[in-house]
Amino acid sequence: MTAQSRESLSKFGVKISCGIFILSILLYGLGLNFLKSDVFTHYYNPSKHVIVQQNPDTKEIYSWKDSEDNIYTASDSQVSNFSWGTTMLLMIIMVIGALAYNMAINSYTKVLLNREPRMRQTMPRIQ
Repeated sequence: MTAQSRESLSKFGVKISCGIFILSILLYGLGLNFLKSDVFTHYYNPSKHVIVQQNPDTKEIYSWKDSEDNIYTASDSQVSNFSWGTTMLLMIIMVIGALAYNMAINSYTKVLLNREPRMRQTMPRIQ
């Protein structure tokens, strides 16, 4: 690989990693909203729940209820497992980002190698 190709690959690597980073932040935000609204429905959402009990000094919410008068607390299984769900979401996004980066770098390396002039490879003659 020539020096120019290495420099081009390095610049491409920086650009693709920045793009994947920005895309992963966007996907994480969208994933959190999806987890809160559709998967962990008992997790406190100010637009869907009403506070039942709250610490007046720290503003920590102890319990809340939904429109059907179901009361939820932090010990509810959907609420306590929310942190595991967000951790799994983060790990999935990290793996997908690493795979996408690896595939993009490998593909661009193949493109660069195909563009390079090939050295003449001569076969030694038998005399």
